[in-house]
Amino acid sequence: MSAATTTTGSTLTTTAGRVWRVVALALIVLFACGPIVWMVLSSFRPPEQLFQNPPQVLPRGWTGQWYDEVFAGSDVLRWFANSFTVSVATTLIAVTVGTLAAYALTRFDFPGRRTLLGSLVVAYLFPAILLLVPVYLLLSALGLVGNLSGLVVAHLATTLPLAIWLMKSFVESVPRELEEAALVDGCGQLRAFALVTVPLLRTGLATTALFVFILSWDEYLFASVLTQGDTMTVPVAIAGYVTSFDIRWGAIMALGTLVTLPIVVIFSLLQRLFEKGITSGSVKG
Repeated sequence: MSAATTTTGSTLTTTAGRVWRVVALALIVLFACGPIVWMVLSSFRPPEQLFQNPPQVLPRGWTGQWYDEVFAGSDVLRWFANSFTVSVATTLIAVTVGTLAAYALTRFDFPGRRTLLGSLVVAYLFPAILLLVPVYLLLSALGLVGNLSGLVVAHLATTLPLAIWLMKSFVESVPRELEEAALVDGCGQLRAFALVTVPLLRTGLATTALFVFILSWDEYLFASVLTQGDTMTVPVAIAGYVTSFDIRWGAIMALGTLVTLPIVVIFSLLQRLFEKGITSGSVKG
């Protein structure tokens, strides 16, 4: 009787634990995905349903008028082209330089190495708002304000430290013995890096590239100050729908949905590499 009671109590405890885990997971998913789902649905709501009380999840009478407004009354294709150009350029430069810097920091010992590693953490944690004025003054002196090249430089100020730090953990997971074997076979240091190390960093490269691309794609602060007119990016364009007289919530929801799609597509394509990179990059092999 006592054993049966103990078994029943243990089963109830296990079941209760599973229920709480499911509830907690459901709440996390709700808070993470709920706003995105609401944004997508709101982009198809008629104007009178945007702020109806009580609110309804699914719109009654779907409409595409907000997407018509976005494409008809704006230069949305140019905005996306600008954002894509800046994000791709920032990603390529940050990942390339970050990988080389991470390799040097991992494989070589030189004076100031620890100081440099500490400065990378400080640089990444430094608030972007405090970098705005110095970066603007520097780019203004170089004549890069108002064009996409200046925005790429500004984005690198915040994404390059992250890229170096992420790639450092991935380079550390590559055994030195593989490079040493290549050196014994007659390869130089650079050739061993290119032929042996880089192919083993594919998951790390994909993970870092995804992080950097998202940060650059969604960045608003630098873009709002350094771009204008033909060089405007999508986040700045979204803010343009907020004026002193009106807030075009439907158009904001529509453009917000469109700007989210590339991230969803890229993440879906790189999901396996991203998940593998998150786990392998955190463990030194």
